[in-house]
Amino acid sequence: MGLIPQTKCGRCDRTYSSLRSRCPYCGAHRHKKGKRTTDTDNATWKIIIGILLIVVLIAAVIVILVTCANDTDPNDTAGGDSYNNSTDGVVGRPGDSAGGSTDSIGGGPDDSSGSPDDSTGGGTDSTGGDSSDVPVPVIATSITVRKGNSRAEATDFVLYVGDTYNVTAVVTPSNATSIPTWSCDKADAMTVIPDETGMKATLTVTGTGTVNVTVTVDNLDYTFVVRCRKK
Repeated sequence: MGLIPQTKCGRCDRTYSSLRSRCPYCGAHRHKKGKRTTDTDNATWKIIIGILLIVVLIAAVIVILVTCANDTDPNDTAGGDSYNNSTDGVVGRPGDSAGGSTDSIGGGPDDSSGSPDDSTGGGTDSTGGDSSDVPVPVIATSITVRKGNSRAEATDFVLYVGDTYNVTAVVTPSNATSIPTWSCDKADAMTVIPDETGMKATLTVTGTGTVNVTVTVDNLDYTFVVRCRKK
């Protein structure tokens, strides 16, 4: 039994290797047309050897796959990319101290905790929000004063001692940011009390005389005259 074909001796009917020219048992010459043994035994061994080769190949493939799966970077102590984190030693990226790429807390380069040029994670500002979130002040372009509840402009009018009169500031544009302020040049003759919005004021006459009342917003002044008299 083997991979070398066997020959059956025509004289003694024994089998021997076909590489021999004589029968090792009886010495008879091997005829060119001598009988060969059946390949049953050889076929069995071939099947066994083939199965063994297949098993060896499968085992080799499994070993290679397991080796590749467990293979780690020689510069990585945590099984992943080569990080060099001084805070936890496992999760950081090269050149940072808390898991970022080249920053200290995990943002982009050249910042401490967020995006580039931002100290708290926003865009290019220092508070973490977009610069467009900061309200833009609206500057007043003109201001006038109306008398009472009418549309008449207050310029010069008469009030009497004890009178209380309301006036309204009209600011353009209406969404101007600054709050108007009120004042008068004779506190002994009149008091001027604005409301919380600064758009309206209450005039109370306490004495006589000519009083100049001024309302101011964004460096714009409007002055009107109130002539305070006794009844």
